[in-house]
Amino acid sequence: MGGGGFYVKLTVFLAGGKAVTKLIFPNKMDKRKLIKHGPSSLTLALPRKWLNERNLNKGDSLFVNTEGNKLILSTEETVNIGKISVNVTNLDRTSLLLYIQSLYRFGYDEIEVHFDKPSTKHYRKKKETSISSTIHKIVNRLIGAEIIQESQNRILIKYITKEAEEDFKAVLRRAFLLTKEAAESLLNGIETKNNSILESIEEKHDNINKFVSYCLRLLNKYGHPDVKKTSYFFHIIASLDKLVDILKYNARDAFFYSKKFSKTTLEIWEMINKSIQLYYELFYKFDNNTINQLSENRDEVKFQIKNNIKKIPNEELILLTAQKQILELILDLTDFRMGLEY
Repeated sequence: MGGGGFYVKLTVFLAGGKAVTKLIFPNKMDKRKLIKHGPSSLTLALPRKWLNERNLNKGDSLFVNTEGNKLILSTEETVNIGKISVNVTNLDRTSLLLYIQSLYRFGYDEIEVHFDKPSTKHYRKKKETSISSTIHKIVNRLIGAEIIQESQNRILIKYITKEAEEDFKAVLRRAFLLTKEAAESLLNGIETKNNSILESIEEKHDNINKFVSYCLRLLNKYGHPDVKKTSYFFHIIASLDKLVDILKYNARDAFFYSKKFSKTTLEIWEMINKSIQLYYELFYKFDNNTINQLSENRDEVKFQIKNNIKKIPNEELILLTAQKQILELILDLTDFRMGLEY
């Protein structure tokens, strides 16, 4: 409530963690009177549009929760976001991947993709690549989605699995565990100069991205049971997505670094990994001591890099600086984890 009257703040997180926030100002709040029903009951008429969107009829059940001065009604059925048709002509490969992923995360159950030509630019590899193969790649990372029709200039993606709200906690924990594992594998690959391990980080990234996208889809369709915390979880999951991107990009760069990493670099890298482990512990068991350890570890990493800046080889310093971004993400993540306690 502000000078402009009642409004709803809607924040949607798209691919790569980008947030789009809109303030929706209704003409006025829908005010309804309580109606006496029998000797001791009061009833309230629910909006027809809301009922129709959820296919609710006489005799169906709703869940009722109280939150302060609010009464929250919910149902096991989600809002039917339905389908969308998009034209992806002139989008490069990366943008195409993100576009389809964003529509899935938003909650669309059917995505019709049109394109005027069969190929698109793959800027990283400096070549043309098939639009069809690109769409197949991203759909393989979208839990419950399948390509059900394909022609020369059109691909139809449909969500064919019934998601469940209770999936959220299990899938989120899986994403955290896989992220820890990917960070450990990256360091192991660097320590042992094992290029096979470094190459595997790409697949680990795609697998984690699958669970991240599913979590964001569930939040968009159901929200969090505690409405106030929905945006906090959005931010945490989207930041986790960015953290895994950093691991992927560093694995690619480490693959082409032919020299053995210095002991100093490996020790600092291990400290950064320690913060990932500490945040996992904090997320599932909030504790002030863990917060302090995260803060201490972050500053120690920065000190060690600064103190050894002339000692660390330039190529390794570039990689360490990129990996250090994880600490800034975790600082932000810690802020939001604190918010979940209240």
